[in-house]
Amino acid sequence: MTKDFYDHMKEEQKLLYYSYQESLRQKNERMGKMAVWEPDEETAVFSQIKTSILALYRGLKTWVIQFIPGF
Repeated sequence: MTKDFYDHMKEEQKLLYYSYQESLRQKNERMGKMAVWEPDEETAVFSQIKTSILALYRGLKTWVIQFIPGF
């Protein structure tokens, strides 16, 4: 009876170990995909935000310069 119990526990431990290894493999695969960014593929979100803020700043600066000479 106890031998069957321990054999069953060993099998369960193997299954848990394989499940853990598979989850680590999937996590590393996802991290590998996320870590690589090719600048030619798409523009980064930060770059898009920075570009729009700079465009607004330039437009506001041009508008303010018309009202305040020497600025």
